[in-house]
Amino acid sequence: MTSFVSAAVESYLEKVTPKRDATLAEMEALAAAGNFPIVGPLVGRLLYVVARSLGARRVVELGSGFGYSAIWFARAVGETGRVTCIEGSAENGRRARRFLERAGLAERVDWKQGDALEILPGLAGSFDIVFNDIDKADYPKVLEPARQALRPGGLLITDNLLWFGKVAEPDPDASTRGIQEFTRALYAAPDFFTSIVPLRDGVGLSIKSDAGAAAP
Repeated sequence: MTSFVSAAVESYLEKVTPKRDATLAEMEALAAAGNFPIVGPLVGRLLYVVARSLGARRVVELGSGFGYSAIWFARAVGETGRVTCIEGSAENGRRARRFLERAGLAERVDWKQGDALEILPGLAGSFDIVFNDIDKADYPKVLEPARQALRPGGLLITDNLLWFGKVAEPDPDASTRGIQEFTRALYAAPDFFTSIVPLRDGVGLSIKSDAGAAAP
């Protein structure tokens, strides 16, 4: 597997990144102990910066795990904002709600259990951000419902678009093929403009064009 950032640079970034509060630190320790995938503090800070810069008030997460990224988004949207989390695992949901309560953010988050691809089309209104972190083989199925859910000028943010470097290797498995197909579709979509940030495992930022205007 490929490392996109040298060990020395990654160590430097970890050292200069401020320590997290007790809730996030416990979540990071839990993820490390159980080998559970979370975005981590470097990407968490990116999500916060992007959401604040966009003035996001409505965020929906497709695949929320036990709520790590939700905390970063919930802090970014402020007291008047809402984060809708969709997660298939009931146990993850229970853990997430406990962490969100401890962080004082439970009232900013709506938690829904089930298939994100089935739930998203039924949500009312439009969103400033759709955060995509579902099973990688299903990534190609995300683009159309995300397109419908986003407001013009909104962002589709996708984790794991570089997939440990496997996207550049021969004989891809189903997860890798899903990411590759999704990435090609994003770049080909006339109403999205996409850039992939090679931070951690690759974070895709895709802005939806304003109504009536094609992406450059």
